[in-house]
Amino acid sequence: MQTVPRPILKIAREFLGLSQDDVEAVTGVSRKTIQRIERGDDVIVHYVASIQRFYEDQGIEFVPPAGDRGWGVFNANTKADPAKLNSLENIPPSKRKRAEN
Repeated sequence: MQTVPRPILKIAREFLGLSQDDVEAVTGVSRKTIQRIERGDDVIVHYVASIQRFYEDQGIEFVPPAGDRGWGVFNANTKADPAKLNSLENIPPSKRKRAEN
């Protein structure tokens, strides 16, 4: 797996139609860590790999630079249905949302 630039992970998350809270609830990586990853701050590489792998498992294909073009992001979920951004059926409520109730 080629590691993508961290700000590209934010694009992938948004392309899946997921909030940071959604990703936290499914992956167990804290929202604060997700924010730091998306900003490009220093975090443990394991967390970056976990988030990238989760997005890839959800249908995101990261297209590496070629020629004079930069990184690309393809969402395989939209092939059959352009309105279907992800294949997650039920996203559990995040810890933060439960704490607020």
